[in-house]
Amino acid sequence: MGLKVLMVIPFFLPIVKGSSLYVYHLSKGLAALGVHVGVHTHEIRKKDQENLPDFDLSDIDVMSFKCLFDPTGSIYDQPLSLSYITSIIKNCDDFDMIHVHEFPRICNDLLVLATKKLKARSPLIITPHGSGLAWGSRKLSHKIYWSLGIPQKVLRIADQIIAVSSLQARLFAGVCDINKVSMIPEAVPPYYFVDEPSFVDDGKLKVLFIGRIAEEKGIKDLLYAMHEITKMADNESMVELVCVGPNYGYLEEAVRIINDLRLKNVKMLGPLPECEKIKCLKWCDILVLPSYSEAFGLTLLEAMAQGKPVVATKTVGAMSLVRHLETGFLVRIGDPESIARALMRFLQDSNLKYQMGRRALEHASEFNMKNMIQSHISLYERVLSNQ
Repeated sequence: MGLKVLMVIPFFLPIVKGSSLYVYHLSKGLAALGVHVGVHTHEIRKKDQENLPDFDLSDIDVMSFKCLFDPTGSIYDQPLSLSYITSIIKNCDDFDMIHVHEFPRICNDLLVLATKKLKARSPLIITPHGSGLAWGSRKLSHKIYWSLGIPQKVLRIADQIIAVSSLQARLFAGVCDINKVSMIPEAVPPYYFVDEPSFVDDGKLKVLFIGRIAEEKGIKDLLYAMHEITKMADNESMVELVCVGPNYGYLEEAVRIINDLRLKNVKMLGPLPECEKIKCLKWCDILVLPSYSEAFGLTLLEAMAQGKPVVATKTVGAMSLVRHLETGFLVRIGDPESIARALMRFLQDSNLKYQMGRRALEHASEFNMKNMIQSHISLYERVLSNQ
């Protein structure tokens, strides 16, 4: 094909999160079609790679750059590297397209502003991955950052913004030119999909959480919901919760809550290889995503591809993806009792998970990886033709 695309992402594999997996699958799909793909990212510490799977990056040109600060804790979400920024500015004209992933991010916003200031030839596309907007954010730092006007300026000068849901696209259209906003939903690989939903009817409700162990993911609310549901159920052993994902600074607090509430049937497994994550999806009855903010919620789609119903808070992503009362339940953000009541519905009606699971699987089939990759190529070609 001859197309050369540079993916720019603050953290890439082996850090396993929604955006890194998205870029990995997109890059692999593009490379399979003859596109030359480069990835520029930040370097991570050796210990962060322990117990994580190997990924085939042989057809992707990955370059990593050291951070000025140790990329953990509060810095983990906002890495900063001068070489990361300057190398992209220096090499951007070697690529036909610069595709920046994750917005707003200080490191990415600086390079977007600098690249456009220097009038680089290559057009620039942004996929936020988070909500991408101040709307729904509970973090004071996010609100202050938006008040400075930097994110708005980045949106104005980017050549194209990719929204991952129709609701997110409408929100972006209120901030920047609607003609600069394209909607390309995320997708999951074919190996996630099952032919029919499958559950083990052992009288227990098996609940799964997959995501970063971070405050903004609503872990606290889920744990308090587990406390509520154990009081509602006839026997507290009827409900089990497994949490899968890396620690993003909230694990110690989560363990404290578990101990304070005397929750006996909660397991924190940490990050798992994708094959083990799929085994957890097969094990569970319901996946819960109690986030305060989600642009899409890829883990919801992964669960539905396994024929599992979901319970999710009313974030931008979940409201676009989950069909309330059909494929799962949408509940209020920051409301443990709402989560508990939704989970109780499955305890009270053993057929509900089958009914919702079948609808969830059918809905998930609409999110085709092949279509997602082809939509990106079409967008790249359209943007280049308008240059």
